[in-house]
Amino acid sequence: MKANDNFILDIKRLGINGEGIGFYNRKAVFVEDAIPGEGHSVEIIKEQEKMCFAKSIEIKHKSPARVTPSCPYYKECGGCNVSHISYEKMLEFKKESVVEAISRYTHLNPRSFEIRNTVASDEIFHYRNRSQLQVVTKDDHLEVSMLKPNSNFTVPIQNCLVQKQKINELNRAILAIAEELNISSYIPKFSRGILRYILIRVNEFNEALVCFVCGEKSPKIKELAKRTMALEGVKGVYESLNTSKKDVGFIGTNPVLLEGEPYIIEKLGRISYKLYPNTFFQLNTKQAHKMMELVLKACKLSFKERVLDAYSGVGAIGLYLAHMAKEVVGIEYNADAVEAANDNAKLNHIHNAKFLQGDAALLFPKLLEEESFDVVVVDPPRTGLEDKFIQALLKAKIKRVVYVSCNPATLAKDLEKLSISYQVNSITPLDMFPQTALTESIVQLTNIESASAKNK
Repeated sequence: MKANDNFILDIKRLGINGEGIGFYNRKAVFVEDAIPGEGHSVEIIKEQEKMCFAKSIEIKHKSPARVTPSCPYYKECGGCNVSHISYEKMLEFKKESVVEAISRYTHLNPRSFEIRNTVASDEIFHYRNRSQLQVVTKDDHLEVSMLKPNSNFTVPIQNCLVQKQKINELNRAILAIAEELNISSYIPKFSRGILRYILIRVNEFNEALVCFVCGEKSPKIKELAKRTMALEGVKGVYESLNTSKKDVGFIGTNPVLLEGEPYIIEKLGRISYKLYPNTFFQLNTKQAHKMMELVLKACKLSFKERVLDAYSGVGAIGLYLAHMAKEVVGIEYNADAVEAANDNAKLNHIHNAKFLQGDAALLFPKLLEEESFDVVVVDPPRTGLEDKFIQALLKAKIKRVVYVSCNPATLAKDLEKLSISYQVNSITPLDMFPQTALTESIVQLTNIESASAKNK
């Protein structure tokens, strides 16, 4: 195969970025906007050693799951990648992505344990509680925009269907005020201009924090902050400076509070969390609550277990489990997140949870020299668990492990390593990000020796 070759391709499965995948001459061919079960006339646009990329010229056979995307920016924006697939079918594909990863990267038989149906999101649109969008000038008007995939072109967006409506409303109102104040947008090519990004975080009570990420300092931003503070629901306004040419998605220097309160409160069940502009928190609040309940159930706590919460962030999971545990110990590398986690423990009057700063792969083995744990909960980044952490876990023979994953491929690879000492009991896929191909999973594992001893 080479560039410009044409042929008919049957689409067999869905890729991690929502593209359809077929096989031709034993080579995987990736096709955007294609659905498993469809036949496409395709043209090769790029060839690599083990795979090819093609564009669809014509759909010869349509899947009954194909729908018309609701978003007018869908073809160009790239923020969503599976809006052309019905939601019910996409839930099936997300489960299949887990099964496929287990089959590909492990010796485990996916039929030997329960892989549940994907937990649907109550909201498939307007669920994202945080946005950080670039500000551009189009036809003499300021607009927020997304970066078109694999390009340097921006796509102005007036109404994003996956962001909370409050965020869309605030973006439009803030840009109107910025135009009145004659505030310029930042132009990366020339490293010139004032307003670079607008970051907005909204809780379930429609209260908002706003942060202006600026390319240069300007007194106009203080006036913009004052007038933004008068908008309904805005509780605090920050400013941050970002002059970097490379870190296009980076919030910049530590945000400085210009107006109002420094944080907003979000609630998951009985637990309240302080959220600042740069706090990591799940983007789909209602679905995050479901995830917490699944993790709690998988831990099987009975008030006497010591729980390790690895990669604990601001303590979201650890604090949610604390009322059912004897003690919770969290490990998190980011010092600001650790401070926030301990602060959240005080906010909720939780006295049996503490959070430590450090690399989980290094600190966990040290803790095991003096302490023991009954349950370990891990929520690592997309890259998965580090080998040192896995080796410590295997050596410790902890009774129960609950693995929260945002990447089926790295999850499967880690489960293969853990299978030396742990058996998989169940995997529950969860749709945290509707309109995208991303899949969250909650896995319950038990130590093989502990399970054997209990059954004797």
